[in-house]
Amino acid sequence: MPTASARTRAPEIRALSGIRGIPVLLIVLFHYHEWNGYPFEFWYDAIVAKGYLWVEFFFALSGFILFYVYGSQGAELLRARPLTRFLVTRLSRIYPLQLATLLVILGIDVWDRTAAPHRPGASIFDVAGNPEMTVGTFLSNLALIQAWNIHDKLTWNSPAWFVSVEAFLYLAFPALLALSGARFGGRTVVVGAASAALLVILAVTSGMGMDLAHRNGVPRGLADFGIGLFLGALFVEIRRRGARWKPLPSSVHTLVQVAVVAELVAGFYSSGAPRTPRDLMIVVPMYLLIFLLAFDRGLIAEALRARWLRKLGEWSFAIYMVQFIVLILLPFAGLRSMRWAEATLAVLGAAVAGGLAHRFIERPMGELMRERLLSASAASVTTGHAPSSGGAASPLDRRPARRR
Repeated sequence: MPTASARTRAPEIRALSGIRGIPVLLIVLFHYHEWNGYPFEFWYDAIVAKGYLWVEFFFALSGFILFYVYGSQGAELLRARPLTRFLVTRLSRIYPLQLATLLVILGIDVWDRTAAPHRPGASIFDVAGNPEMTVGTFLSNLALIQAWNIHDKLTWNSPAWFVSVEAFLYLAFPALLALSGARFGGRTVVVGAASAALLVILAVTSGMGMDLAHRNGVPRGLADFGIGLFLGALFVEIRRRGARWKPLPSSVHTLVQVAVVAELVAGFYSSGAPRTPRDLMIVVPMYLLIFLLAFDRGLIAEALRARWLRKLGEWSFAIYMVQFIVLILLPFAGLRSMRWAEATLAVLGAAVAGGLAHRFIERPMGELMRERLLSASAASVTTGHAPSSGGAASPLDRRPARRR
């Protein structure tokens, strides 16, 4: 059976919930301009053209949060029943939207081939980054393995390569946790150091900085995720020991947060062209920002606890997953000659569509998938004459899923 800690929901870190919605909107802008060109305004392009780096933020945040929630289980998570519960819980959070968006893209593809040969804008086959739609690539997307170095290009719902890597990280997490240990220590440092070394190797040797997706997206995700896991373990250890200490004043948290945000902004403006090893100038402050905001104190953390930001953060995964559909349909708005208005509509459209997808697909279908799979698992355990009480879903399992 899961340990007591696994059955108790870890307290929400509200600042981390609130910040998630901002990077995902910057990713939407990045994809819009990659397809439609940039305005050649340095103050704007320097931020948006490196929007691919916010994926590092989400991979690292995933590692951080998973240790925060499951870290106390350590190697226990490798046992059959806790492992099954973990994988069902995590995969049910991402698969319903993966399936739904894949089917929508399939429908658009069929429509584009038959009923709408003259629709405005480029054909879906001409959209940058999504030129190959075959039965084989459809099946790999269906199985969530499309970014495991098996294709030469992005396919179908292009941004979903992230979900493919995230699924791999979910599968790897129990082993990584067993390696790093349930408590911060030497093994955790080794995992963190190895992850940082992998990050540097990728940035220096890839020829694309950190902009890796269908090729070497998994090593990229592992590097970020391992660093996030290390920071999560460090955070939990500091908080555990801090229970015996006098807490730092909020002003100290504010000063450090402001310094890291300033370093992040400076990294965007001083790191030069995108897709170079200098991407690390931006990535490192991102990691530090996750760690600092986790303490949920200071002015920036307090601002991020705003209800509307936390709601946007709750929608962030859905926004990410529906953005490609929004961008495909955007030419119908007839704003091609007004790029600033069209870019704004892309962001607003992705936010609204993401909110709807979260409400009507991600949350209810994820809950249904989790309950059905856990019930099936419990039934198989009962058939095997294991104690029936061990198969019952915990209160945590019956609550609506939250992304990351």
